Amino acid sequence: MLSRKTTLAAAGAVLLLAACGGGDDDHEVVSPPPPPPPAPTAVPDSAVASSTALVSYLKAQKTDDETTEALTLPTVAVSVSETEEPQTL
Repeated sequence: MLSRKTTLAAAGAVLLLAACGGGDDDHEVVSPPPPPPPAPTAVPDSAVASSTALVSYLKAQKTDDETTEALTLPTVAVSVSETEEPQTL
């Protein structure tokens, strides 16, 4: 008789615990954040408006990153000024 009561109590505890754990909504699947946008590889048209703008744009680029793609220049030629001094990179 004691083992029958113990078995019924254990079975009741198992059923009670199984019933309590089924409706938990705290574990919703959260989607990961979107990946960052790719780094631009084309030089903007505003950077080739003058040689000063192009030099400023190139100096602002990271120089220690060897994993990014090479920059591509637009098909327009960089405007040249007869009065500006040559600039160093």
